[in-house]
Amino acid sequence: MVEEYLRVRHARVTAERLAMAEAICSIDGHFSIEDLSSLLTERKFRVSLATLYNNLQLMVEAGVATCHTFGTHLLYECALGVPPHFHCICKDCGKVIGFTDARLLTHVQKARVKGFKPDYARIYFYGLCTQCRALRTRKANKLLKK
Repeated sequence: MVEEYLRVRHARVTAERLAMAEAICSIDGHFSIEDLSSLLTERKFRVSLATLYNNLQLMVEAGVATCHTFGTHLLYECALGVPPHFHCICKDCGKVIGFTDARLLTHVQKARVKGFKPDYARIYFYGLCTQCRALRTRKANKLLKK
């Protein structure tokens, strides 16, 4: 898929780009550019961060990866073979939890906008994860006891 996309765009098919695509597809869940760099290094494939930054957008355009902005964090995930899902982001610790909801997905898929054909949708829920909510509760209880 990546090779085909690159050829159509008249972009070079390089070992770095193919290694990136393979690494992206092997990561389960969300990853940062640093995570991708570490994985490639583990695989004895050195790619500079500049090369990763320059080519990650190409991977997104090719449909290999999707890019998410979770609060202040920029993370990616493999887009191939990943079923549609939504994300919950903890406002305190930044933890990201992916989930599926058939009813919500049905509404998203049925959504129609006059004069526009959507390709995909992203829905993010912001709140507190269980651990952070418990921590806040403990801190509030301590303050009340004082």
